[in-house]
Amino acid sequence: MNSFKIISLCLTAYLMLAGNVFAFEHEESDVHFHVYNKNIVEENRKEQKPFFLLFAAEWCHWCHVFNEKTLTNEKVISFLNKNFVNIFIDSDIHTGAYQKYKANGVPYTVFLNPDASVYYQYSGTLYAEPFLEVIQGVYQNIKKGLTVDGDEILPFEYTPPTKFHEYTLDKLRSTYIKGVLDNFDTEEYGVGNGVKEILPETFLYLLNTSSGRDRQDAVLWISETLKKAIDKIYDPVEGGFFRYAEKDNWDIPHYEKMAGLNTGTVLLLYKVNQEMPDPKFKKAAQQTIDYMNNTLFDEETGSFLSFQQADTSYYNLNVYWRKNVDQPLVIKKIFTDHLAITLNYLLDVLSYTGNKSLKNKVIRSLDFLSGMILKNKEIFHYYSIPEKQWSGKSGLQDHVLLVKLLQRAAAKFKHERYQKAASKIIHFSRSKYYNEQKQIFVDPELDAKDYEYLMAMNGDIALGLMEQGNKSAEQKYNSVKPLIRYFSGLEELLEDKFWDGKDWKFLERSALFLSAADKFLDLKYKPKN
Repeated sequence: MNSFKIISLCLTAYLMLAGNVFAFEHEESDVHFHVYNKNIVEENRKEQKPFFLLFAAEWCHWCHVFNEKTLTNEKVISFLNKNFVNIFIDSDIHTGAYQKYKANGVPYTVFLNPDASVYYQYSGTLYAEPFLEVIQGVYQNIKKGLTVDGDEILPFEYTPPTKFHEYTLDKLRSTYIKGVLDNFDTEEYGVGNGVKEILPETFLYLLNTSSGRDRQDAVLWISETLKKAIDKIYDPVEGGFFRYAEKDNWDIPHYEKMAGLNTGTVLLLYKVNQEMPDPKFKKAAQQTIDYMNNTLFDEETGSFLSFQQADTSYYNLNVYWRKNVDQPLVIKKIFTDHLAITLNYLLDVLSYTGNKSLKNKVIRSLDFLSGMILKNKEIFHYYSIPEKQWSGKSGLQDHVLLVKLLQRAAAKFKHERYQKAASKIIHFSRSKYYNEQKQIFVDPELDAKDYEYLMAMNGDIALGLMEQGNKSAEQKYNSVKPLIRYFSGLEELLEDKFWDGKDWKFLERSALFLSAADKFLDLKYKPKN
């Protein structure tokens, strides 16, 4: 038990070089993986074995390392196949499962008891020997009915307000802004003292909302954070920012390039450059737009793509040597939610640049998405370029992001096609996800008490509903008010998250809701029409 506890507490990723081309984890593995569907766990409970759930993504460098260095070990293969039900989950395709098991990053491992309750879970890569010790420890402990020692994680209890009060939103906003500013690293910049990353929604919210001394601090610290990012996690040869850095000094980048993160960062660079002009900001923004246009756009499909794989060795080469090797693989799938995030940022970026090629590609991508909506009786989660078809069950996140995107696109381009697609998505969203009793949008397959996730989803759709051009300010206000009221009292959840200080992704979700709440309050004071 001691060795298992030590390993569990000391999970560490190791940096190493890897090749350019990978088979996706489960396809050629000798581990007997079931491919995930929502009933797969229940269907295999009769085996009376514990479950090994592996979340991975095609673009993820450390997922490939785990596959090549751990899941090829004969002892690991034999032990998993004999003693576990092994389930592979593509985290981009099965976003509902990713959310259900509260996964945080990839690769992400979840061990379930034979009754399907969660036994233990963690994020990161282990090599064969320590991973073998972990799975042996998990199996023996489950067999003996033992649990993992540690603090019990109690669910957050929340009673939504029955009436809307503006002061509850004021407290939530103040708690958020103070919490973010208090947790800025004023030496290395970025938020917190661990993993360093760009947080587009968080930083944009601070720029748009904070005032006085708070705003001065926000502008300065965001500016210095972007300078660090350009120096440490930016590709000066081809443009584009990497996903994040492992160390608090921005060392050890994770070299994946994500479309949504890059377009959000471009918007940030333009906004900060207005406040504190710096040639570095403008150059990085323009070069990243060129990267999006040249590398993450598929001409045949007419749409932006979602991800480019990491390749540690490639990004350490200069421009001359890169000409002699293949670029890291761009994933040939277009994910509805990721494309919607990318385009939502680009709608704002277009206000800062006269790049005609970018505008053309934004419109083509919008046409691609709206075409899928208008031609089909359901919404799909992703498009496979090699197969030339839409696939995958969509979820709440796909719907709310599409509502926001298409309402904004209809307002910006005055295009009837986008308005029709938006109206259809609103209808689908209300029929599939609106809970009449709670008066919010929920995913019936997910945890109804995952308030952090739900506040972001309802914030996104609220922003879309408030863009409806055929509604008065009063109609918009009344339609969105229940969504804002329900989550307005989550100040204690924010305080708990800031106190914990381990994972800052909650800042992005909270910013989405607060942006919607602030726009909602603007409607309140508009004259009725």
